[in-house]
Amino acid sequence: MKAFIKTHYTTLARTGLLLSMITILVLSLLPVDKVPLSGINDKLQHAAGFLMLAFLIDASFPNQPFNLWKVTSLMAYGLLIELLQLQTGYRFFSLADLAADLAGTALYFLTIPVWKRVPVLNWR
Repeated sequence: MKAFIKTHYTTLARTGLLLSMITILVLSLLPVDKVPLSGINDKLQHAAGFLMLAFLIDASFPNQPFNLWKVTSLMAYGLLIELLQLQTGYRFFSLADLAADLAGTALYFLTIPVWKRVPVLNWR
């Protein structure tokens, strides 16, 4: 299994990134009462989601460091979600949500040394 992951690391990361982005977008545009786990703090969900997206975008392009391009791409995605929510009539644009997105992305950046110690990821 480890050999499979090592061989297909980028493909798996890019597939995970795409599926995660689609899932987050769909959940973000549902009415709040239809969203699973809506009882969990909204800002915590944003931070956790963008922590995961930051990991996946970094893993999807392993030949580049975690740089401004990756952060800007994630923040543009977060802004797109907020703008789309504004169009729904039942969700709202929130700068606090964008701040939570940035916090999750920053948390990933701060924990990169930890990720490098995880055996299945340390060849990156």
